[in-house]
Amino acid sequence: MKWAFVQGCIFGTWLALGTTAIAAVPAQGKAFSGLDKLLNMEGIDGSYAITYRDAEGKAITRAAFITAVFDHHGTFSLDHDPAKHTADLRLNRAGSQAARLAKAAASSAHARAAMLKPGQAWPAFRLTNLQGRMVDAASLRGHTTLINFYFSQCAPCIQETPVLTAYAHAHTKVSVLAITFDDAKTTRDYVAKHHLDWPVLPDAMPLIESVGVSAYPAMAVVGPDGRVLRMALSSDIDPGHALTVAALSSWVAGARASASGKHPAGR
Repeated sequence: MKWAFVQGCIFGTWLALGTTAIAAVPAQGKAFSGLDKLLNMEGIDGSYAITYRDAEGKAITRAAFITAVFDHHGTFSLDHDPAKHTADLRLNRAGSQAARLAKAAASSAHARAAMLKPGQAWPAFRLTNLQGRMVDAASLRGHTTLINFYFSQCAPCIQETPVLTAYAHAHTKVSVLAITFDDAKTTRDYVAKHHLDWPVLPDAMPLIESVGVSAYPAMAVVGPDGRVLRMALSSDIDPGHALTVAALSSWVAGARASASGKHPAGR
């Protein structure tokens, strides 16, 4: 099973919850711990024989691998065999999709500034959900929608999934929608593994780019009129703490309460 990981999304939030998904490089001891947590989430524990490789496939030390990921904003792919208890971690070449995502997310200021602002209209789109039903911008009108941006190899995205599930169950008047650039098969596997029970739109990179999301996970609240009420990185919802149902509920309620009868014109 081969996965690609984006350092910008994964490690900053694991190791410095509440900063941004692109946190400063932690001490190497914490970096080792963060990598172990990520591997454990995939079932890779101390019984596995793990090989660390550079972008050319040459074996390197664990310390050198950590340095490449943290100090140089590296990304990597994970190929593991549960039957043999082996795992192979390989740095991605510069210019790969994962590397481009990490580079785009290298500045928290950039990530925040690029997002749509309150009052701007949600852009037109037309996508098919996992059930084969078409979803478009008109589908967001008439009710408040909480939108979650994630991808399947993003550890903090996985971490907050139970929070979103609990929120959706407790706030039935707010629709919950997930959007990802993953393909349909990857998305189905993710939904089954992590028990998502709300609509998910795969293959949505054009929409993701149009709303300015470049770091994950991220959230948006869209009002009944199809305009943005609030957008943020998940780590900004309750800075300094892991996301909770209470914090998410308060954030969404605040967005709805601050909405006036008329919004400034969106672009």
